[in-house]
Amino acid sequence: MKQLINWGMRPETSDELNYYLQKKDLKVGKKTFFFDAKSTFVDVQRPWMLEIGSYCKIARGTIILQHDYSRSVLRRYYGQILCEAGKTVIGDNVFIGMNSIILMGTHIGNNVIIGAGSVVKDNIPENVVAAGNPAKIVCTLEEYYKKRVHEQLNEAFICVKEYLKFYGKYPTVKEMGAFFHLYMKRDISELEREGLFLDWHGDEKEEILESFMNTEPLFQDYSGFLKYCDERIRNDTANSGK
Repeated sequence: MKQLINWGMRPETSDELNYYLQKKDLKVGKKTFFFDAKSTFVDVQRPWMLEIGSYCKIARGTIILQHDYSRSVLRRYYGQILCEAGKTVIGDNVFIGMNSIILMGTHIGNNVIIGAGSVVKDNIPENVVAAGNPAKIVCTLEEYYKKRVHEQLNEAFICVKEYLKFYGKYPTVKEMGAFFHLYMKRDISELEREGLFLDWHGDEKEEILESFMNTEPLFQDYSGFLKYCDERIRNDTANSGK
């Protein structure tokens, strides 16, 4: 990784980008993960003017700025040298969606979701979901949490239904991804047999496992969940023929 600094090579992995930023004296918290380091731009011109917290997940195409050169227009038109500065701060446990731009002087609080394609300026308080250009608060984190809980089963069903239409067979437990919490026994050995390893990007494996073990499944097993899906598909087919 030292070659990245000595030769000016572009970081290709999250670990390489984290190493590069820290060597440039930027403050980046633990477990922060860049999903596509090659397409991510982090402004390193003023390292003391940018902080990125811990457990952040930053999607591809994200741009994080800490300076602005629009003053050049003012200088040429008004003949006066001006400057602008503002510290950019991204809190802990923040998700930034694809192709978002975090402008100079932005403060994003802890536990925030930024929607894809957002342009973020000024302050985004903690515990909210924000999106748009300019980014506005869409809902509280609590409201979004309740929505996700409510939609889990229906979206898992849609995933099975569309897979069945596409491939003509049911998906495996592993192919269903994080929906496993709906139907897997709270047994670590069962997870291992299905190839479900909880070492997720930017998260603590022990915390994920604790969250899993401290809840109850909606179905006794995966077969029970597929039976539920079968019944819904039959009902949908029967109702569509009426």
